[in-house]
Amino acid sequence: MSQGELSSPDLAGVVADAEAAGLAYVVIGGFSVVANGYLRATEDSDLLVPDGPDTDQAIARFLDLADARRLRDSKVLALAEISTVDHLRVTTRHGIVDLLRGGAPPLDFDTVANAAFEIDLKGQKVRIAGLRSVVGFKRLADRPRDRNDLAELESLHGDLPIDPIPGLDS
Repeated sequence: MSQGELSSPDLAGVVADAEAAGLAYVVIGGFSVVANGYLRATEDSDLLVPDGPDTDQAIARFLDLADARRLRDSKVLALAEISTVDHLRVTTRHGIVDLLRGGAPPLDFDTVANAAFEIDLKGQKVRIAGLRSVVGFKRLADRPRDRNDLAELESLHGDLPIDPIPGLDS
């Protein structure tokens, strides 16, 4: 199967390459919804990463290890291009990966990482966003799938933890 074809995301492969590249991350998105109890399909792996030049270098190493190309145009990205964006959507040998830089609290990297929990995935320790962070990201995105995820998580957990989000709740 070529990179241009859709395939199931391989979170274990993404995490292995992130670890090998020295890329700090927390798993967010669909896999974090699943880890927080609502079993559903996902089409990509989403990683929240910190900001800064060290992260830019680690992202470049990760992209190289994962044979990544920007999804919209199949371009191999140079460090100068990586450092200018807050969100990268790439196709890799592990499926589609979204890399997002932490934003303002409570969805900044440090807050999300400090509230994350670890799971074991094929012998690897994987940091997953906790329920409070997942709720924040889903509220902020506010797509139909995100609203459905919130409803399903609420049916599982009861009242969801909600932190005020700048720009959304102010």
